[in-house]
Amino acid sequence: MDISKVKLYDLSLTIYHGCPAYPRMPVPQITRTSHRVREGYNAETMVVSSHLVTHVDTPDHFYDGAGDCVSLPLERFWGRGVFVDLREKIGPDEPIGPELLAPWLTEIQEGDFVLINTGWNQRRGFEEDYLKKWPYLDGPGAQALKDLKVKAVGIDALSLGGHGSREKARPCHEILLGAGILVIEEVNFPQEVMDGKKRLVSAFPLKIAGGSASPVRIVAYDF
Repeated sequence: MDISKVKLYDLSLTIYHGCPAYPRMPVPQITRTSHRVREGYNAETMVVSSHLVTHVDTPDHFYDGAGDCVSLPLERFWGRGVFVDLREKIGPDEPIGPELLAPWLTEIQEGDFVLINTGWNQRRGFEEDYLKKWPYLDGPGAQALKDLKVKAVGIDALSLGGHGSREKARPCHEILLGAGILVIEEVNFPQEVMDGKKRLVSAFPLKIAGGSASPVRIVAYDF
């Protein structure tokens, strides 16, 4: 393979000091602890939840012993990506059910990564819509994807589930993680990947012992 011809697309958001975070979770803290002009090198200290910024939830997030960042094989963290375009089709705090997913359900195959673009990654900031009113995958929508035996489901919001109640937040996590399906949150969608083409996607976690989640650098590939 001539790797010089492979095109890579970054599907991750930038982690920065004080960046937006899921409600009630501490924002990331990044501090320069060594300076080149003083110590002869630069170094930083980071304090960040495993569940903030672009990250993958493992089944252990909801089910003890179901698989964490170390015990799951690397093969679970990559697959063919199906990019679901719901921009202009959904508004704040609205559920994503089977009816909205219907145009893509016939294209999705077992083992695929289903990545849902609601347009929320373009709103990143400290406004209420981004922090509390994102669209979310509801229980029936999660069940439809579970039935197709996908490998992972991602979204460009702070969570795949909704904010404000257990009825909005938990069903999609319980259904998917209970079936061993990964959940990926705060995905970034460059315009180039929204062309209807399916691409290989990787979302490898840090090797965190007992990690129920991990920040990830999600990458899509054109070969």
